[in-house]
Amino acid sequence: MDVKIKEVQKNKNQKTKKFIIAGICAFGLISWMAVQPGAASKVQRADIWTGKVQKGDLAVQVQGYGKLKSKVQRLLTAPTNSTVDEIILKPGAIVNAQSILLRLTDPEIEQQVKDAHRELDTRNTNYRRLLINQKREALSHQAQLEQLLSNLEVAQLNVEAETPLVAKGIVSKIDFKGTQLNERQLTRRLKIEKERLVQLRQLHQENLAIAKDQIEQQQEQVNVINTKFESLTVRAGIDGVLQSLPVELGQSVSFGQQLALVGSMDNLIANLTIPQSQMQQVKNNQKVSIDTRGGLIDGIVSRINPVVVQGSIQVEIELLSTLPQNARPELNINGTIFTHNLSDVFYVKKPINALPGSNGKLFKLQSNNDLAEAVNVSYGEETNEYIQIITGANSGDSFILSDMSRWQDVPQITITD
Repeated sequence: MDVKIKEVQKNKNQKTKKFIIAGICAFGLISWMAVQPGAASKVQRADIWTGKVQKGDLAVQVQGYGKLKSKVQRLLTAPTNSTVDEIILKPGAIVNAQSILLRLTDPEIEQQVKDAHRELDTRNTNYRRLLINQKREALSHQAQLEQLLSNLEVAQLNVEAETPLVAKGIVSKIDFKGTQLNERQLTRRLKIEKERLVQLRQLHQENLAIAKDQIEQQQEQVNVINTKFESLTVRAGIDGVLQSLPVELGQSVSFGQQLALVGSMDNLIANLTIPQSQMQQVKNNQKVSIDTRGGLIDGIVSRINPVVVQGSIQVEIELLSTLPQNARPELNINGTIFTHNLSDVFYVKKPINALPGSNGKLFKLQSNNDLAEAVNVSYGEETNEYIQIITGANSGDSFILSDMSRWQDVPQITITD
């Protein structure tokens, strides 16, 4: 009996030892796993990109995109209700002021030109006819005047001849008085006819002036009609490039309808589209750099459009430096507006999802670069490439800048090769 009791007791002790050993192993395993990073907090070094915090002056910039525009533009419209008869040039063509873009036809204008020229010819003919009639009338009156002058000279001779004969009684006094009366009458008639001749000449001049005015009025009408007719041949009007031609051959166009848009080639401006969220930083006269992908152009902000369209605002840039060879109207460009400078600040290349004026979390690399701890940071202003860090960083700190939103609830991560 004693032997059996001892064996049972021995078996119980062995089982107890096994349980204790198993418990110790389990506890050790759990403790080891607790201090080891999980699979969810591990990242491959090749999957991230990092950047170091710098300290110094930071030029705050605003980026925009847009196009080069002609500062001088000429909009060509239809002078009348007409039809597109011929298209000479297409958009993109280099033109000068006399370049013909297209030709229009308008039968009504063509008939008006004929009628106006016909009326002008009629008035010129009437003027020549009036001039001939006046010359004829003047010659007739001059002949009458000459006849009166001759009669007066005869009367004067009679008076002169009869004067001594009256004293001798050869000619009666009554006859002599009649001779004197005839002389006086002819003298008065001659004076009146001379005055009539002067008035006739004045009348002739006035009539000629009226006829000339009528010719000039008709000539002006002809000029107006000719101008309308010539405007059916649509010319560029300025040196530059044909930017648009929104009509087709045979199309009927109405008075005032747009036919073409011509813009200058050398006198250009830049229009940039800027997000509304960044517009509070943009002011007039700020320096700008325009990238045409063929060169850089210096400029300044000359006008800010106050109208917001789809969350953006248009900013007009005056170009100051020499244009690169590829500069032309409607060329797509990028622009950088230099708004102001921040002095002696911490900044880093912009992390993914970092917003100016907000708070965020970045993973700061430890000295061995194999471990990164989460750090709360606050952001200041941004440029196209960098963003200011107000709190949470010092110069030389390295942060993971790639998208780490999956690990925002993890205090640290392990970086593996």
